[in-house]
Amino acid sequence: MVVTRKRLAIAGLIIAAGFLVLWGIYTAAVHTTAGGRVFQFGLVGQAESVDPARVRNNVEKLMASTMYEPLVRWDDQTQSLKPCLANNWGYAKDAKSIIFALEADVKFHSGRRLNAHDVKMSWERSLRLSDSPVTRSLFSTVVGTEEFINGSAQEISGIKVLDAHTLQVNLTEPDSAFVYKVTHPAFWVVDTRDAIEIPPGTGPYKLDRFNAGEGLTVKAFRNYHGLRPAIAAVRFICYQDENQGLGAFKAGEIDALDSVPRSEVSALQADTDRHRLVKSPLMGFYAYAMNVNKAPYNQLNLRRAINYCIDRDLIIKNVMGGVGQPARGILPMAVPGYNRALQGYTLNTEKAIELLADTDYFKSVNPPVLQATYNTDEGHARVALALKTQLETMQIAVQPTSLSWEEYEKRMTSMQLDFFRLGWDADYPDADAFLYPLFHSSQIGVTNLTGYRNPQVDRILDAARAETQSNTERIKLLRRAEQIILDDAPMLWLVQKEMVSIIRPDVQGFKLDGLGLVNWSNLRFQEQHQQQGVEKVSGRTVPLTP
Repeated sequence: MVVTRKRLAIAGLIIAAGFLVLWGIYTAAVHTTAGGRVFQFGLVGQAESVDPARVRNNVEKLMASTMYEPLVRWDDQTQSLKPCLANNWGYAKDAKSIIFALEADVKFHSGRRLNAHDVKMSWERSLRLSDSPVTRSLFSTVVGTEEFINGSAQEISGIKVLDAHTLQVNLTEPDSAFVYKVTHPAFWVVDTRDAIEIPPGTGPYKLDRFNAGEGLTVKAFRNYHGLRPAIAAVRFICYQDENQGLGAFKAGEIDALDSVPRSEVSALQADTDRHRLVKSPLMGFYAYAMNVNKAPYNQLNLRRAINYCIDRDLIIKNVMGGVGQPARGILPMAVPGYNRALQGYTLNTEKAIELLADTDYFKSVNPPVLQATYNTDEGHARVALALKTQLETMQIAVQPTSLSWEEYEKRMTSMQLDFFRLGWDADYPDADAFLYPLFHSSQIGVTNLTGYRNPQVDRILDAARAETQSNTERIKLLRRAEQIILDDAPMLWLVQKEMVSIIRPDVQGFKLDGLGLVNWSNLRFQEQHQQQGVEKVSGRTVPLTP
């Protein structure tokens, strides 16, 4: 075929036209509507800080997530880690070091470009400012953390800047969970060179104004390195309780409320013309822990019998307004590695009677009364009463006991409670976030508050942390540990947590992930007709040798 100038000109016009069409689609996907509507987001709870080094609750974390980012982020849809400030990462063969390769085009809200030294300084700042045992636990396997905390070193020696866009983290022991820990707010990156109360971040939104105890307003960041949000601005409003927040929603003051009262869920489901309910499974559970070293909880068969005595579905229906899933095992279904084939514990009175017969609980004239201790709260009181009712049908006496939060926390963390309410929310999106802190013997008195000790479980959990070559093998190890812990029954697992949010019908892309966070790039109003964006990187993890 002969190619003429005319044909070349026509081809050029076609290519140009195609480019303009693609550019139009792209700009529709990544730009906000001019003069766009502010997303009014109601949150139940209070926020004293949005500095990621200081956040202490889910409200503060959700607010801060608009402005700050980690090196890697959790993607609920694919149940995997995805690139964020880092576009690649990988462990050394011995699993005792990990390298992160950073994106080269990331800017802070201050306008300065991000580099690896900023990450190191930000992480050290988090550890310096935080007095949270959680933060210290997350950094505990990084070389030099102990010396940095006690003041004998001015830096965390295990965090190495190899060049402007490469960071190496050396570990004291193999820790395949560390890359998941990096999703925690303690590892979100701030511009430490800007010495202001709320430092600049790299997130899709930048600070407009923040009032402690009231709320936060953020505006879209024009130079954001990722998919620009479709919503021009977000305003968070804090409410003291769910009823107050729901009242504001019904009055048209907000577009969404993160959590509605459980007692209102059924009624709200019946009226979907004015709103929509969004149920989000969370990486958390509600349980009662038992001190396995104190009588009568030092009897394995008694602990297992208690687990078989409880009708979890009934508690969810009558006490929790249908919100939650029965916790037959340790790991909630939102956690990667959740084992759907796990039978776990369900109501089985015959099995409970058989197990109780092998204990000495009923051998005394006056069997001990189980003190079911919880921090003062109407919801916790109803759960404790439900436990009392169900256990007493099996002739196990229960006395619900309420303590102030201060007294409850003090006695719980010093292991002075024997049978007590324990709510656990994952600090990072991994099964290790439940099994290691709660049941590894090295954590007794820190986060292991039952005194549970099983050398076989310790070995398996250690082996899982050493496994970085095959995630499939790692999950097998974690599931094996979960089964052994379940058989040992150091807790009475009750409910896998869920949250029910309410949104306006024109709000699209709203959902809380397992960590209680929102993907801000997905959020939009219906009239914006935004096109869905495509991630520019695959997030495939490639082992790198330091």
